[in-house]
Amino acid sequence: MSIKGYSRAMLEVISGHMALKWQRRPSGLYCFNYHRIGRAADSEFDPNVFSCSEERFAQHLAFYKQEFDVVSIEDLIRLQSENRKIKERLALITFDDGYIDNYLIAYPILKAAGVFASFFVSTDYIDKPEIPWWDEVGWIVRHAGARSIQLPHWPQPINVAHGSISARVRRLLKAVKQDNSLVMSEKLAQLKRLLQLENVSMPKSTELFMNWAQLKEMADHGMHIGSHTLSHNILSHLTAQQQLVELTQSKQRLDTMLERPAISLAYPVGGHNSFTPETQRLVQQAGYQLAFSFVSGINRELNVSNCFQLRRFPIEEESSVWRLKQMVNRRFDLWAVN
Repeated sequence: MSIKGYSRAMLEVISGHMALKWQRRPSGLYCFNYHRIGRAADSEFDPNVFSCSEERFAQHLAFYKQEFDVVSIEDLIRLQSENRKIKERLALITFDDGYIDNYLIAYPILKAAGVFASFFVSTDYIDKPEIPWWDEVGWIVRHAGARSIQLPHWPQPINVAHGSISARVRRLLKAVKQDNSLVMSEKLAQLKRLLQLENVSMPKSTELFMNWAQLKEMADHGMHIGSHTLSHNILSHLTAQQQLVELTQSKQRLDTMLERPAISLAYPVGGHNSFTPETQRLVQQAGYQLAFSFVSGINRELNVSNCFQLRRFPIEEESSVWRLKQMVNRRFDLWAVN
């Protein structure tokens, strides 16, 4: 067999295995999480928060409708009360942060597809021309004249000169997120002083995030609005009292402005180290019924043991439907599925 023929045969074997694995994927809750819909190239901030284009998002919705039973948060609350292993293949679509394109682009596509989604918003950014800290880091990288950046207490410098803008921003953001020795505002201030950017004006946008009228309209038409805390601070970096303020005050604001109780929360950043067992206890104390991480995985059940750490698949970098299948397939063992 020629090399070309062998390569084609191997591709067919791999494709066949992938198709079989997808067909045998386990029952459970599959949460697919988005941030922004649009073109990263059009932004002067963090390009990594752009999940996909509007055309790709429409393709994703058609895929979810074909391959899963698409559910809402309210459906999950009912399922939670049954305290049983999930027997169906369910999909939940979520958005974090509350960017304006969620309303202008994602919401019309969702309505046209007849699909409900959940939007987790940081209430300090609603109706305000604030630049969030992760977008500020993106701006800093774009304007840094230095080849590397290192705060005095960091163990090593961060290279911000090589690679794509996405890679450079991602490297600095990783260092900022891992640093729990300073509050976020002080970390940003130190970065600007180090790079002599204190007197360089950042762009101010009055339409970076949704406003309350837009959120109310979406909620009135079946979309679920949940909390992403007040300020999107990493909860594990805060004291218990500070965490409780972030959790309770954002919930109170949502309850009041949307005229319905906020029953769900998504942890800012959402990785394993961004919330703790104490955080989960505080989430329950604040009155939430469900909480979502940003850790990949399939939720095989929904009960008191996992309802405050539900897993979600991240949708990033213009993922095709084929890549979505790949991402899911990596999370289970084909021969262990029952």
